[in-house]
Amino acid sequence: MNTMSRSAYFDNAKFILIFLVVFGHTISPYRTDSDGVLSIYHFIFIFHMPVFILLAGYFSKNFKKKGYYKKIFTKVVVPYLIFQTVYTFYYNFIYDDQSFTLQYLVPRWAMWFLLSLIFWKLMLPLFARFSMWISMPVSIGLGLLVGFVDANGMDKILSLSRMLVFFPFFLLGYYLSQHQNFLGKLLTWKSRLVSAVVLVVALTGSYYFLNDTSYTDMLYGTNIYNEPGEFMMRVLHYTISIIVSFAFMALIPTQRFLFTGIGQRSLYVYLLHGFVIKWFFTTKYAQNLHTSGDFVMLTLLSILITMVLGSRIVDAVITVFKLTFKFIVTRNWSRLSFKKRRVS
Repeated sequence: MNTMSRSAYFDNAKFILIFLVVFGHTISPYRTDSDGVLSIYHFIFIFHMPVFILLAGYFSKNFKKKGYYKKIFTKVVVPYLIFQTVYTFYYNFIYDDQSFTLQYLVPRWAMWFLLSLIFWKLMLPLFARFSMWISMPVSIGLGLLVGFVDANGMDKILSLSRMLVFFPFFLLGYYLSQHQNFLGKLLTWKSRLVSAVVLVVALTGSYYFLNDTSYTDMLYGTNIYNEPGEFMMRVLHYTISIIVSFAFMALIPTQRFLFTGIGQRSLYVYLLHGFVIKWFFTTKYAQNLHTSGDFVMLTLLSILITMVLGSRIVDAVITVFKLTFKFIVTRNWSRLSFKKRRVS
């Protein structure tokens, strides 16, 4: 696979994944109105975050280069602190509820991904020192064992449960980046044919096995085991998620499309879509919707949100904001340093 098609492949994957994130969040309040919509919702959650996290691990392979930890701070820690703060005040405003106190150890809604990403990137250099056959079992073991820890609020503080449950996918992405030929093996016509069958089976299974069971909490990585069977369900969840994730990845096109570039700006969509969706849910129109009759409208809304927030216009606005923020911080830091030199 040449460099151009390889780049298009990953951008296409990220576009589809970020659309599924937006779509899943958009239909979430209505998912129990229809068995069909609930099945689609559960089907999406089997693979969309695992693959998103796997790709994040795939592009974290340069941790040995100088500036790795600085990039973690500037590209992940700072955005997390900013958006965690803004979302807290935003929720207070749109819900007229002052109970949303400002705290940074308990991430707001989708901010769990950014907080977890900080720790995944910090954990990577340690785990990467060992072979995949050692690190992967250890990471999976941590994801399995965290379900036994029934500490008060542990699923919320630092998003610890999700962080450990999904870490194996991040680590797997890193190890896949060390094998440049894995995409060539994955994107054969035979693999695509088998993958299509796998996805159909997974969607069908979501309808017949996931619509009426407490085990669906496994998909979110937040549940604590209440009985021995739930441990085995997480083992099964890992197995199914990995199979379905690779099946999804095998069907991603390698050609460039009009939406391909949005994949490069998928993080903007992830960070901003909550403002639109949370506001939408407060409107009378949204409160009168029922997915059985309005599924198409919710799908189109999800596409629109993804396309607009991933557009070059939003990219330009954010770029101006980042440059302004950087200028202000640099200027104030220079003034502070100058004052310290004068005092000394």
